[in-house]
Amino acid sequence: QIGQLVTIEANLVDEVWGEARPPVPLSPFRVHPLEYAGKSLADKVEEIRKEMESKKATMSVFCTLDDVAYLFNMRAKGDVDTCPVGIAYATVTKDTVSLYCDEAKVSSPEVQDHLSEVTLKPYDSITSDIAAHCEASRKNRVWLDKGRANFAISNVIPPKSLVDAQNAVVPMKACKNEAELAGMRT
Repeated sequence: QIGQLVTIEANLVDEVWGEARPPVPLSPFRVHPLEYAGKSLADKVEEIRKEMESKKATMSVFCTLDDVAYLFNMRAKGDVDTCPVGIAYATVTKDTVSLYCDEAKVSSPEVQDHLSEVTLKPYDSITSDIAAHCEASRKNRVWLDKGRANFAISNVIPPKSLVDAQNAVVPMKACKNEAELAGMRT
């Protein structure tokens, strides 16, 4: 036996940063117009829910910034210097769509209107919400692409509740619709 892997609850990156860690960026989201996106948030959620049914998943989790930006048709300037994405997570269930981010990011009236059918939640509550979903019923299954998720999120999903597969947004982004193709040409 070579050794034993022992996991810890503390985030080692946080411990290394200590008090010198800069705050999480709070750049506000802006709506990416439908004329460029080509598909509404509602249409994308409908497609995700169909895929969830085929995978027998009760929740789908989106962990990467580009997946969240694409799904919600929103962009941000300043959270990541080289990409128009904002710091956020998202979940979709049969009945709800939730966006996990700081409330300062979604304070503009245009964004508030755009997200009128979305439940806004604190950024740090994603893991507890996923854990609660798993614990609510033995039949609940969470669709998560572990290869695109962090350890904290992956760790709260019991193996029997996990559907580990590429999420539904990745192929949507890969297959450009007419509006996206037109935008690429201009």
